[in-house]
Amino acid sequence: MASNFSKNLFKPQAKRLTFALQSDAAECKIYEITGKTVIYSLFIFKHFKLSTSVSASAQSKIYLLGEVHDNPKVHAERFNLIESLLAKKFRPVIAMEQFDRENQAILSQAMSSCKNADCVIQKAGGNGWEWNFYKPVIETALKLGLPIIAANLSSDDAMKIVRNGFGAALSDETLRDFNLGKPLDSELFRKQKIAIDNGHCNILPSSAFKGMVNAQVARDVWMAKTIRENSSNGLILLAGNGHVQKDIGVYRWLNDTERSRTEVVGFTEGDGETEIEAERRLYDRTIRVKPFEREDPCIAFTGRKRIQT
Repeated sequence: MASNFSKNLFKPQAKRLTFALQSDAAECKIYEITGKTVIYSLFIFKHFKLSTSVSASAQSKIYLLGEVHDNPKVHAERFNLIESLLAKKFRPVIAMEQFDRENQAILSQAMSSCKNADCVIQKAGGNGWEWNFYKPVIETALKLGLPIIAANLSSDDAMKIVRNGFGAALSDETLRDFNLGKPLDSELFRKQKIAIDNGHCNILPSSAFKGMVNAQVARDVWMAKTIRENSSNGLILLAGNGHVQKDIGVYRWLNDTERSRTEVVGFTEGDGETEIEAERRLYDRTIRVKPFEREDPCIAFTGRKRIQT
């Protein structure tokens, strides 16, 4: 039976599933992700003592794991990495960009009462995410009793910051702790501006950038605050690559002690030498996957001139 399953799994998963089945302690789940079946294993060893486990210092490790939001292979590869960490008895908090902070109470209640990921998503998930990609992580958290923390600002709070600055949605304490009472570093602003401009097909008016950079920074700061308050026994953050990259994302807002126990992993589609060299500065490790076939998101703006102010 193990070998039949193994043919359908990514190689690392196949090995783990075969071993778990021999120990009579495996449970197999199947999810449909944008028309493709992804099989993965959730396993708990009941009668076998693992020969490897993480050290006490590794138990407090922080992992910032990026993603390309719409690429199924990225999500599968990232889940492989998460599984490999959990197989070493690492039992972290999982912080997710996909859940907004004001839904934390609802999310915690759902994690306590729900029997499956669909239930959690129905109760606490919002619009705008392909939730099938995140079901394996949520299902695993339920099985192992891992807390999930809502790590993002809502769109409403982000818009308040766009219009009225950081203080519109962040507390005075947060502004003080992350030194947001003074203008942003010019290089940080420049890089965030470029990323936002590219992400919006280069049609934004110049007047839009200050508010939009502030909103992006506020999201990164809130994720860093989430890490600071919840990572004493280890934490995995799931967020877009832009949020986890070391020069402008969450890592920038961590203190030296937090950085010393943090590993940043980017999951990217690039394979050119220029991209590879750039990624070495952005991430501690990069896992590259085949680009996902998608329509150019800027096609809708073809022929449209850049908005002038």
